[in-house]
Amino acid sequence: MRLKALLLSLLLVCSSCGGSSDWNESHKTNFLRACRREAGYEKQDLCTPLAAEIENRIKEGAAKTCLLFSANDIATADEPTQREEAQRKFDSC
Repeated sequence: MRLKALLLSLLLVCSSCGGSSDWNESHKTNFLRACRREAGYEKQDLCTPLAAEIENRIKEGAAKTCLLFSANDIATADEPTQREEAQRKFDSC
């Protein structure tokens, strides 16, 4: 829940800074920090690949909001079926 609040805040702040849809190191750092905190020790290894994938997908024109919320769902999923559903959402962004 805190990660979603952080991501929403990040999106609002970033959108007010010129409306750029770019993904920069600050965005990546904030995402990684929040992801690692929310994912827990056993799932922290998901965060770095997710950040790289988000960066690539944003460069291709995917929606940042969709990617961030779906990535959060992937990292915090408790069950494999939840993770698979979150991955499907992420892939469809």
